[in-house]
Amino acid sequence: MDYMKSFGSLSLGSRLKRLSDRLVQDVIRLYQSQGIELNPTFFPLFNMLHQQGAMTVTEAAEKLGVSHPAISKIARKMQQEGWLSKTTDPQDERRQLLTLTLKSESLLEQIAPVWNAIQAQLDSLISSQQHPLLASLEEFEAVLQQQGLYTPVVQQLERRNEGQNIVIQGWDAELRADFRRLNMAWLNRYFDGQVTERDREALNNPEAYYLARGGYIWFARNTADNQVVGCVALVRHTDERFEIAKMGVDEAWQTVGVGRRLLMAALDKARERGASEVFLESSGKLERALQLYQNLGFRQVPHPEGGSYYERADIYMTLSLRP
Repeated sequence: MDYMKSFGSLSLGSRLKRLSDRLVQDVIRLYQSQGIELNPTFFPLFNMLHQQGAMTVTEAAEKLGVSHPAISKIARKMQQEGWLSKTTDPQDERRQLLTLTLKSESLLEQIAPVWNAIQAQLDSLISSQQHPLLASLEEFEAVLQQQGLYTPVVQQLERRNEGQNIVIQGWDAELRADFRRLNMAWLNRYFDGQVTERDREALNNPEAYYLARGGYIWFARNTADNQVVGCVALVRHTDERFEIAKMGVDEAWQTVGVGRRLLMAALDKARERGASEVFLESSGKLERALQLYQNLGFRQVPHPEGGSYYERADIYMTLSLRP
């Protein structure tokens, strides 16, 4: 068993490093078998200088998407081994250009067939996969570049510390706009803002749609700034059967326990009312919400009516409140 896989996304960096180490070691063996002394880690800078010509360290770092110190370190090692040299830019004496040496140029004829063979094998491996690796990697890199890792995690940790300021409160007519705002946020994000007639009834007049029928609505409010950051509705179908609906949590407050506290308030009320079952309809797109439901004991079962009224809902889950 590959135990690292059990760590899930937490092991992403370690698994990529492990994969990189495996590939580098295989390339080193291939180079050695062909009498090539080039360090595989030099490849990105080596090949870019070959294809695009002389450039500064700053330009190389920007083009390769790595740090200036990282390129400087590699360039220094390549210079020590005689693969590149630094020359003054004839158009600007203040700029130092990296350029391949005659030693590098003479290696190109020998190494080009090896690169072609390596690329052919890697392309074969990638094409045999169900999900294209390079396309997925490019997509992940773009998302990571846009959203980052460090700052969002720090913000989540700060939110968790601020969680003590979150209070769960019942319906307040002054928060009607927040109920609509929070729900439209996930409808826009995951379902292109598609709103059904039932959605309009629920969001435009929640008092009549939920409260007048024996249901409830709760809000999560941050007492530090008095902002509403989450909501959930409990729909009464019969005295025995209630439904969790219209749960929305501000994106900045997800993963810090707000949704769990809202759900617990709804489930506690259903138990207080003597309900035997609580159910919900959801979508496979809402992975965080589904994980939360599962953690609280909800289990996916076939829809009792064969399918949902909502086109977006492809998952039906229930929770028994009786032993």
